[in-house]
Amino acid sequence: MRAVQPARIGPNTIIQIAQVLRDRFGESTAATLLFESTGYAMGALPAAMVDEREAQAFVQTVMRSLGEDRGARVLHEAGHRTATYLMANRIPHAAQWVMKLLPKRAGLAVLLKAMQANAWTFAGSGSFGVKRTPKGAELTFHACAMCRDMHSHGPVCDFYAGTFEHLIRSLVSPRATVREVECQALGAHCCRFEVLAIH
Repeated sequence: MRAVQPARIGPNTIIQIAQVLRDRFGESTAATLLFESTGYAMGALPAAMVDEREAQAFVQTVMRSLGEDRGARVLHEAGHRTATYLMANRIPHAAQWVMKLLPKRAGLAVLLKAMQANAWTFAGSGSFGVKRTPKGAELTFHACAMCRDMHSHGPVCDFYAGTFEHLIRSLVSPRATVREVECQALGAHCCRFEVLAIH
């Protein structure tokens, strides 16, 4: 019987969280939390797709070690940096230019379509869905690769929230907000994000 290959996601989850930890708490703390959860070293961060379980373990270690509030801020900043990386290296500049020129709701539609098409790079074995709403959009993850098997007092998918919010603010509407309103770590059946203030 053929073994099932683990789902993989882009390395930015690990790279950016590690770098935020280094910048906020120092090299030693970052290296310890990174190695403890993934086996990677700060000087040898992954450059290709990684097993989603490594990202899950890193997120869990950060939240457990720093506490939910400080951990959430680290994850959100790592998401922000990931969006900056994507705009510099992955999203064609012509596409960015078009999104900025379009009416905001049309620009959001183009960005959401691109996010859905590239969900294989960040959703792992989970599924990612998009729904337009009168005020903006809803983004959902089922079997979320960030918080699977976690239990918390508040939503913990701040890496995704930070990534989505910075992309949408940069390419569509500077006043947009992205907020996680349901999280599987709280017992919800999915992780759901509200995208608001698209005007």
